[in-house]
Amino acid sequence: MRRLPNFFIAGLAVLIFGCTVAGPDYHPPDMDIPLAWMNEAGASDASLAEWWLVFDDVRLNQLLHDLRANNRNLAAAVANMERYAAQYGMVRAEAYPLVAAQSTATYDRQTEHVRRPAGVPVPDNPTWIYQAGFSMTWEIDLWGRVSRSKEAARGRLDAAAEDVRHTLVLLQAQAAAEYIQLRTLQARLATAHKNIDLQRETLVVVRGRFAAGLTGEADVFQAEMNLAATEAQVPALRAQVEETLNALCVLAGTWPGALDALREPDTVPSAQTLPGVLPAELMRRRPDIRSAERQLAAQTARIGVAQAELYPKLALNGTFAFAATDTDLLISTAAQAFDLGPVISLPIFTGSKLRQSIRAEEAATRAVLAQYEQTILVAFGECEDALSRFMQSGEQLTALQEAATAAERTVAVVNELYRSGLTDFQRVLDAQRQLAQYQDALAQAQGARAASLVAVYKAFGGGWEAEMR
Repeated sequence: MRRLPNFFIAGLAVLIFGCTVAGPDYHPPDMDIPLAWMNEAGASDASLAEWWLVFDDVRLNQLLHDLRANNRNLAAAVANMERYAAQYGMVRAEAYPLVAAQSTATYDRQTEHVRRPAGVPVPDNPTWIYQAGFSMTWEIDLWGRVSRSKEAARGRLDAAAEDVRHTLVLLQAQAAAEYIQLRTLQARLATAHKNIDLQRETLVVVRGRFAAGLTGEADVFQAEMNLAATEAQVPALRAQVEETLNALCVLAGTWPGALDALREPDTVPSAQTLPGVLPAELMRRRPDIRSAERQLAAQTARIGVAQAELYPKLALNGTFAFAATDTDLLISTAAQAFDLGPVISLPIFTGSKLRQSIRAEEAATRAVLAQYEQTILVAFGECEDALSRFMQSGEQLTALQEAATAAERTVAVVNELYRSGLTDFQRVLDAQRQLAQYQDALAQAQGARAASLVAVYKAFGGGWEAEMR
């Protein structure tokens, strides 16, 4: 019997050193990604971290600065990351012994109807019993349950950090797009007012010709109708300006009206610099891809956590306390009581619960892998779409510039012919309507061109290193 502890200790040593970490080790999956973009990409050294600088717009720069400082969605993402950091710290604590202090004072009375051996004195009854000490428990990580739990928690934390970056990418792109929309609406308003002034001048000419008996009253009515139709566009554009300003205020984390300085019209931002990013680099650039990969790593570790539940658990438990019926005798060698030893537990019958738990984690891992691959496919599709849209927007802008210039010349010629009585008023109306249409379309195309460049930088995951280093 004296040899039993030695055999027990030897068995524990074999058990501990013979164990392996449960579950599969994580390796990032490989995907056959394209070597080049289908649509032409840039080859510039423009900083993706601060891509908005290519527009050289001071107010846009300030707007994005305010967004990074005050946006509530970004603050929520940061707080969520901090929550996962705290959870990771909680899991890490499982690798260390848990020690607790305890102290009790109880008033105890035992039954007197108990036979006692001869010579055994009757203790004081009732009496106070005082205890003070410590208890300790420490799970020995035989099969890597704790280490796999740490891997899973670390993966969730890393994914949350990437989610912060992804949120920042989306918000900055949204704010830039809203700012471009604001400048586009202001340009459309300016165009509408120019055409209103032109049509008012035409109405004066038509009324003069009618008063002189050189034209019919129908021309006056048509001129008034054309002017009223153009003026009717202004309230809708003004309402959109207000909506856009309010949206920018929300993004900047401030109240409506705080960005009234942007009411002063300015040109639509313009830039031609495309980011030089290869397809292979996109995997490292897009925070949503990085987040999906970290989630896959975390979920893979959960398989090991579930598998470790199948195997024996070894814990080292112990207590140390002083116990006495008199406080004067409590802190003394004679009052000491302690125990220390290993505890081994092994699941015998669980109704296949543990096996089903492993199956569930394996299925969840396959699902997260599919989501990771889907995230990559979506990202590449967004990049190709953004590049194509940017290229096509350039061609559209060039064509509309030519059309607007031609329409402006046409209006000048037709107006002169009408004043000379060499053409009818219908041609004047048609020319002015086309001018207003093409100039409005041109302003929208200029905004679409700038917005498409923002979409390119967003698709390539630009805009986070400067803030997250």
